[in-house]
Amino acid sequence: MVLEVTAKTNDGKEIFKEEKIYMPYPSRMGKGEEMGRGPYEKSGLLRETSLPPMRKVHETFEIPFPYKDVEKDGKKTRELVKDEIMVDVKMIYIPFGEKDGNEVVFFSEEKKLELKGEWMWRN
Repeated sequence: MVLEVTAKTNDGKEIFKEEKIYMPYPSRMGKGEEMGRGPYEKSGLLRETSLPPMRKVHETFEIPFPYKDVEKDGKKTRELVKDEIMVDVKMIYIPFGEKDGNEVVFFSEEKKLELKGEWMWRN
């Protein structure tokens, strides 16, 4: 399973793209003397990257809004170039490990995120 997050501005310019891969633990949990099916089962400490059944998984992505540095009244400040972006989230099953037309989209949603009004930037 692959979670794919893409953010674009209103004019279609891609400003963010990230993928997160979900895989179950190897069968021996990376322990033991046998090699198993491959070296990925002998990697020692492993991080859980599976999607457990009947349990919610929360993911966080930090998407930077496009900005530019400008000078106002002798001070440097930042202004947003675009205050609206479209974020597309897809959960994709890739049966053969590569996107070759056989992938299955389980979930897809597109939302508009916006920052309106005056913003104070942290330095």
